[in-house]
Amino acid sequence: MEKNLHQALDELSGKFLNDLPEFKTVNPTVENVTEYLFTKIDKTLRDNGAQLMRIEVSDSPTRAYCISVTE
Repeated sequence: MEKNLHQALDELSGKFLNDLPEFKTVNPTVENVTEYLFTKIDKTLRDNGAQLMRIEVSDSPTRAYCISVTE
């Protein structure tokens, strides 16, 4: 599971996000990147019997976006 999580992050790390297929039609704002990662990581976790409850992505020390699941 850890390998799959690192793979999801490595797909974006150090890349110009506008050049990635995931963001050809979607602007890679911190909100959209957070939603993309949430979907990708949650699928990996669910495939392994877990669920992502919260993710927070920041593009600077003063700007972050958070998704929390309350069930």
